[in-house]
Amino acid sequence: MSDAAAAPLVVPAFLRAPSRRPPPELDSPLNWLAARLSVLLAGRRSRQAAKDGDAASARAAALADRSEAELAQCLAKARAALRARGMRSPVLIETLAVAAEAARRKLGLTPFACQLACASALTGGAVAEMETGEGKTLAAYLAAAVFALAGRGVHIVTANDYLARRDADYLRPAFAALGLSVGVVVGGDEPAARRAAYGAEIVYISSKEVAFDYLRDGLTRPAETGDRRLAAKLARVFGKAAGEEPIQRTLDVAIVDEIDSVLVDEAGTPLLISTNRPGEISETVAREAYDLAEHFVPARDFTIDPFILTPALTPHGQERLAEIALGKSGPWRVRLIREELLRAAIGTRYVLQKDQHYLVRDGKIVLIDQSSGRVTPDRHWSHGLSLMVEVKENCVSTGEKKSLASISFQRFFRQYATICGTSGTAREVAAELHSVYGLKPAWIARRLPLRRVTAPRRVFANRDALWAEAARIACVLQKRGQPALVAVRSVREADRASAALCKAGVVHRVLSAAQDDAEAEIVAGAGQSGAITVVTNMAGRGTDIKLGPGVAELGGLMVMVCERHDSRRVDRQLIGRCARQGDPGLVMELVSREDSVLRLLDPFWTRILERRPAWTELAIARAQRLADRRSRAARLQLLRRDEQLTQVMGFAGGLD
Repeated sequence: MSDAAAAPLVVPAFLRAPSRRPPPELDSPLNWLAARLSVLLAGRRSRQAAKDGDAASARAAALADRSEAELAQCLAKARAALRARGMRSPVLIETLAVAAEAARRKLGLTPFACQLACASALTGGAVAEMETGEGKTLAAYLAAAVFALAGRGVHIVTANDYLARRDADYLRPAFAALGLSVGVVVGGDEPAARRAAYGAEIVYISSKEVAFDYLRDGLTRPAETGDRRLAAKLARVFGKAAGEEPIQRTLDVAIVDEIDSVLVDEAGTPLLISTNRPGEISETVAREAYDLAEHFVPARDFTIDPFILTPALTPHGQERLAEIALGKSGPWRVRLIREELLRAAIGTRYVLQKDQHYLVRDGKIVLIDQSSGRVTPDRHWSHGLSLMVEVKENCVSTGEKKSLASISFQRFFRQYATICGTSGTAREVAAELHSVYGLKPAWIARRLPLRRVTAPRRVFANRDALWAEAARIACVLQKRGQPALVAVRSVREADRASAALCKAGVVHRVLSAAQDDAEAEIVAGAGQSGAITVVTNMAGRGTDIKLGPGVAELGGLMVMVCERHDSRRVDRQLIGRCARQGDPGLVMELVSREDSVLRLLDPFWTRILERRPAWTELAIARAQRLADRRSRAARLQLLRRDEQLTQVMGFAGGLD
């Protein structure tokens, strides 16, 4: 993947084909009105889903006393009815009930009416907002069972490989009881294993893996690339035999877990397949550019936008670079190349930070996904950024990258005939999901009253004072046996939190991109008595922390939000790790005037906060709204570029 929208040098025909949904007129008043109307009608949609959920729950209870043979007969009738009449209400309710009874018998879980209601909404192609901890995983199972029994091919798309493998392994017995096969695809799987997994009726897979397989399949088909030799070469690179069938089947149904994370948060970055190539930008040239950047002055020679990775050169900076380039040769003689080189070097020096944007592992640069907090080994930056970071960290150079094909998440997921999904934080982006993907929202009522207690927010002048207080609170909690998550946004800040806790004598564990190998073990122990765990947003979406014996009586899990993210939805996901499924929980937010999210505001706010520290929370809320607006604009701009490129390439017949 690339964090900049680079036009591919090869645009296969499969990318030039029109998507199954016409490109939305994003700026039209009609589109805006339709999106708002869809949100307003969510109440009616939600009531119908709740009605179906209650009916399916009652029917499932009636099936509990049936024998296995009788249940098999009900399953056969439901399957036949689905394929004959479609997913209409009586048939849908019966099928949901049979799937619920299969889960009860094979998993020991009885789906609640709210989970059945969520599944009903999903089968109608909706995005269902369901509170964290209410059982979205089981709801996705129910909806997938209905689609698959109707003869549809289903991809259950998760945020990462860990969740894909976990959910597939857990739910496989229930699917098997319905006569449905389950496949799982994770990073590192060989082509043969991927092909076998895609052959199943239900496939669990992360968003990146499914999209990259789509690109790889297209690049290895001679008819699509327009070049038989290129296709054969790429097939060897991707581990496929010449003339072998595509790995992936038709894109039919996508049930997207944490849909706002996949279709919104990750949609601002295009997916890119590239290959190494020798080029003019050698390691020597990159190091020269990196050293040169030290002599350029902020504000005078360049400006930095906190929303993008590479700065912009001012006219003064451009003139100064042109003067320096007069005595140089090679790429320095080309204005566009030298300016791109310098911008990448400045961005590496002043924007990209180790343990925040990337890690150094075994002498290689590994990028950190800013929306999920996880490492992305198959991802790189374009425009020379990755090469420049390798120079900065004295890593082995991987050379320049040649783009083979790219596609945005928006364009890829609109290839599916049906798309739906769940999230605990979809309300804020419901209008965008309708505008881009045609998704209609539905709100699923909470099953049990929320028992989450929110402590008064604490404001500190600086991060040192914040961490001293956070460590004191953690020490008190550990002594009384109450577990806590200390939530931060980066590996660097996690290390800082760990140092403060060590100084206070608090025994703890850290879960960040640097400890991803031990994720399952750390999560399993995070809810035990006295456990203190420092976490990034890796512990957000999809993470279910079970409370240990006696913890509920102490008030449940506590979440200390010690660093705010650019998006309030990410903060809400972390907060949602406590008070799940009727358990008690406690939330405390600690903020300071040095929080990194405040970098998004102009200096005017810095002066205000010096006089009125109590306004810090107001400033953070404003910064998060600003970040959301800028991110939304970037996503829509990427979609427009993607559609325009596709139309141009379709007319021109490709670009070699």
